[in-house]
Amino acid sequence: MRTFCTCAVMIVLGCFVVTEVRAHGVVGQRSFIEPFVTEDVDPKNEMVIARPEWNHSRDGKSFSLGFGLEKKLADTLSITLDSEWDSISPHDPAEPQTTGFNNLGITVKDAFYINQEHEAILSAALEATAPTGTSDVAAEQAWSFKPFFLYGKGFGDLPRSLRYLRPFAIQGDAGFEISIDHDRTTTLAHNLTLQYSIPYLEAFVRDVGLEWPLSDLLPMTEFNFEHGINGQADGTRIIATPGIVYMDRYLEIGVAGRFPLNDTAHQDMDWGVIGIVDLFIDDIFPASEWQPF
Repeated sequence: MRTFCTCAVMIVLGCFVVTEVRAHGVVGQRSFIEPFVTEDVDPKNEMVIARPEWNHSRDGKSFSLGFGLEKKLADTLSITLDSEWDSISPHDPAEPQTTGFNNLGITVKDAFYINQEHEAILSAALEATAPTGTSDVAAEQAWSFKPFFLYGKGFGDLPRSLRYLRPFAIQGDAGFEISIDHDRTTTLAHNLTLQYSIPYLEAFVRDVGLEWPLSDLLPMTEFNFEHGINGQADGTRIIATPGIVYMDRYLEIGVAGRFPLNDTAHQDMDWGVIGIVDLFIDDIFPASEWQPF
């Protein structure tokens, strides 16, 4: 009986550990961050309570405050609801400032391949955008759908001679966004994130003696691409988003700049700033670990 109880306790604790690891986007020894623009590859329980963004362009300035909630339905499956509040202020005094909510996004994501040893993960997702927003802030007035592919890879399996490169990791996504409007507007979007994890360096490569909060920082940069394929979408937009993220057990906080890298992107934006405050709700509210499947 005692042996049975001991085994039962070990199984329960083991399940808790697995839930803990999977909840924070950990694959092997790698913790993947929630990027600023790129979709996070890993299903998890989290709440983005603020994703503020300020953009300046030749036509004026804009501010958006994004927010969202992701809930795991199973170990590798999650659903996300997200939206944003927008404010647009034209330079022309004859044009009024407009404000309002943008559309509601609904995303289902499944991690179909996870390799703990090589810190690799692949996911597939489908995002549906409902026309719930106001046209005052240029919210699309038709449904759109975006099937896309996501990937993440840590470099922790590099040989010892390259051990200081092991804290590097990449994340990315790619997919077609198809609007159910008259023109069937179609855009190909893909994003790439390169990050260097100081916590990984300290824990698994070499303890260089950094104190908090430096020991929890992750310098990173994103490259964001959009290609107009059909309908009203036109041209190719390329934007760089370099920044830094602080991440601990309970939350992630980050800030990044946004800079256009080609003329088409520069027509929409001169420069911008984006931030993120992301809560890991499974550690803050343990009851949120419940999954229906």
